[in-house]
Amino acid sequence: MKLTPMMQQYFDAKSQYPDCVLLFRMGDFYECFHDDAVLAAEVLELTLTSRDKDSDQPVPMAGVPHHAAEGYIRRLVEAGYPVAVCEQLEDPSQARGIVRRGVVRVVTPGMRLDADALDAKLNNFAVSIALSSIRAADTLAVGCLDLSTGETLVFEVQSVDELRTELLRLRPAEVLVSAATRQAVEPALAAVEARVVERGEECTKLDQVIRRGSAMDVDRNRPRAQHRTERELRAWAATVDRFTLRDRSAVDAALAHLVSWMVDTQGGVPSHIAEPQLYRSADFLTLDPASAANLEIFETLMGGRKRGSLLSVIDHTVTAAGGRRLRTWLAYPLKDVSRILERQRAVTAFVQADADRAAVRDQLRSCSDIQRLTGRLVAGQGNARDLVTLRRTLEAVPAISDALRTVRDPVVDELAERLDACEDVAAAIAAAVVDDPPVSLHEGGIIRQGYDSALDELIELTTDGKNWLLRYEAEQRQATGINSLKVRYNRVFGYYIEVTRANADAVPAHYIRKQTLANAERYFTAELKEYEDRILSADERRHALEYTLYESLRQLVCAELGRLRETAARLAELDGLTSLAELAQRRNYAAPTLSDEPGLTIVEGRHPVVEATLQDARFVPNDTTLTPEQRLLLVTGPNMAGKSTVIRQVALIVLLAQIGSHVPATSATIGVVDQIFSRVGASDNLARGQSTFMVEMSEVAHILNHATARSLVILDEIGRGTATYDGLSIAWSVAEHLHDTIGCLAMFATHYHELTDLAQTREAVRNANIAVREWNDDIIFLHRLVEGPANRSYGIQVARLAGVPDPVVARAREILGNLESAEYDAQEQPVIARELRSGRPGRPASPQLALFAAPVTGDGEEPGDEATTAAQGAAMAELDRLDVNRMTPLDALNAIDRLQRLARGETAPRRRR
Repeated sequence: MKLTPMMQQYFDAKSQYPDCVLLFRMGDFYECFHDDAVLAAEVLELTLTSRDKDSDQPVPMAGVPHHAAEGYIRRLVEAGYPVAVCEQLEDPSQARGIVRRGVVRVVTPGMRLDADALDAKLNNFAVSIALSSIRAADTLAVGCLDLSTGETLVFEVQSVDELRTELLRLRPAEVLVSAATRQAVEPALAAVEARVVERGEECTKLDQVIRRGSAMDVDRNRPRAQHRTERELRAWAATVDRFTLRDRSAVDAALAHLVSWMVDTQGGVPSHIAEPQLYRSADFLTLDPASAANLEIFETLMGGRKRGSLLSVIDHTVTAAGGRRLRTWLAYPLKDVSRILERQRAVTAFVQADADRAAVRDQLRSCSDIQRLTGRLVAGQGNARDLVTLRRTLEAVPAISDALRTVRDPVVDELAERLDACEDVAAAIAAAVVDDPPVSLHEGGIIRQGYDSALDELIELTTDGKNWLLRYEAEQRQATGINSLKVRYNRVFGYYIEVTRANADAVPAHYIRKQTLANAERYFTAELKEYEDRILSADERRHALEYTLYESLRQLVCAELGRLRETAARLAELDGLTSLAELAQRRNYAAPTLSDEPGLTIVEGRHPVVEATLQDARFVPNDTTLTPEQRLLLVTGPNMAGKSTVIRQVALIVLLAQIGSHVPATSATIGVVDQIFSRVGASDNLARGQSTFMVEMSEVAHILNHATARSLVILDEIGRGTATYDGLSIAWSVAEHLHDTIGCLAMFATHYHELTDLAQTREAVRNANIAVREWNDDIIFLHRLVEGPANRSYGIQVARLAGVPDPVVARAREILGNLESAEYDAQEQPVIARELRSGRPGRPASPQLALFAAPVTGDGEEPGDEATTAAQGAAMAELDRLDVNRMTPLDALNAIDRLQRLARGETAPRRRR
């Protein structure tokens, strides 16, 4: 089938972007054809029509209005389909032959500028990953770009595991990798919900990509977009030379991926993209993905909602950029005490300055997101309303600066000093643009009267035209005697005189028929036609001139991009600091003391999220102390008593302290930690074929392999997912390893009250329990952490509170008594504490003792005295008389109990101390 010139254009564009839905501009619509039309009709719920309906092979077609295209593009991208936008590159009225068209941008999850499509308080990163060429190292270079804000980061990681942690902190929308790199980092990619784009090796040579980008920008003829020139882009890339890097070639390859992707999707590197900044993970506290999830830092463990997370509780920011800045602080807590204290002192200064803080926050509420707004303007996707919004934000800056002058703090003083109101930019916008401009840039009404004399003449001409039409209509009514005569205009037929059929006989001979309606006739006159030509020409010239003036103003704004970016950063910082101050004031948080010495002391600490969600009840605070001499706290107590809450609140308090925030406590002294590890709760990972217990053990393994002496570890109910003795053994061994080998600060909540015996064998282990009170066979939860082990687990009482039937509860008590009868050996030692191997510091070598076996001597032989021999003989005789075929499980348990007592020479069952 022979293609028309227009369809040839379509196929040429589609061949360049075969994986995208192509929106092809045709007049006032974007059209899709063939498979794209079928897909768009289904996803966007459009009517599927066809082109060349009368031919043997009609072409499926679906379209959307150009003025509403952004909403449809957003829906396609969110459904997983990248979109290529093919525009008309010249004015159809000026074109000779077919209008020239070309793809001007490609919208993908990581390349989005539409603020309505993005989470206002979350960066939208595209991440590139390059594998190091250094064979002896496992270095991976990572580049990060948020097109909407212009932020660019580069960093290196030393393992796929570390990469996974960083990706989960960044939460990228898109990941760019070569095929070889993708294979190497697949486990990390599987952890994030991001679109993965494989790029060819030709996209890893930075020098080649820069040259190609410069050529592409010229070819695409995009006058409205401001892109970096080749010289500027080389200078941009050269900024990484000042960084200390393990493998510079890998970092260059990661940057090349980003540059290549911007060239392919944006036609070049937009000028608002900031210089790459180096991020070093060693400067920040590490919170691995499992721990962040278990502590519910950014979203809840069940449901994945922000509401109920730590971030949702502490976020009192009033701007989008401030919200992103606070989230970054929470994702990257500091380790440098001096930097933490700088931020903390600024927060304290705002806490103490109530009126000034309120004034700053009130002005910040009127501030827009300068970062994303300038990104749209630079890319040519903004409008006059964006300029007005920017102006109003800049006009709020002087009032913010004034409010800061009385806040006494060096950090705040510096922020006030560097806060540039860009008054010249605000004044230029105010002089040019009306306060409430239309959304469209091509229909006039943007520029103020008095700003440009040539425009004023055109406006006067078009405005006076309305008065002329009224006068002309009155004149024609009087001349013809037709009182119902109307002079009107529409975009299809232009200006016309409308006369009803009843008055057709009175129409003058010089009226020229233009259109016939059911009940009226439309005419024009030579005078009306002359006026139409003059007024429409003026209208078109007015719209064109207004657009030209808007473009000049946009260029002026883009030229001050550096100043605007600095102002945006200062405003975001202020919003983050005042948000933390507002939190401290509302929730009665205290400024902690920070130290480089290990250990922590928290007085009347509270869980920030639980406290915030309690409606009528008062949160019960608790004290916690961990020192190098008492670094492992074993916490016991019944279900629902609050063990998990207590240990989690300690981790959250440390985390808040290290972002510079005040903390929910009466007072706190925090020794800065390098990592926080948390293993809390139970969950399956069925997609990976992992059971609850496998997930638990995987997380425990990660903790034991990565924790250091400066880490904080909180563990809750280790070993619950397997057989009792297996779980108890694992829990005991994990606790020993934390104490003996790692030496970190740790809190270990457990229902295995046998584990409390560890305090008898390890000097730095301390017991604590969540207090309860028994009343008429019920228990009352006091939620108070007290010294010493819990004497009971109270599991049966909790079962009773939950409504388990009384016969089941009674039988459980009976079985519990049987099981507890042999918890200690004949030497009054906890059975679980005996060791098989020798060489442990401070412990005599001894063979392993089974939980319910008879004691053995130090050389491994059983006691040989006559009394013992006689007792064992009696036990053997009793064993021989048992009829196992007729015994119930309970009979068997009782028989075993009798045999053990008989072998030991006891006459009554032992009870737990």
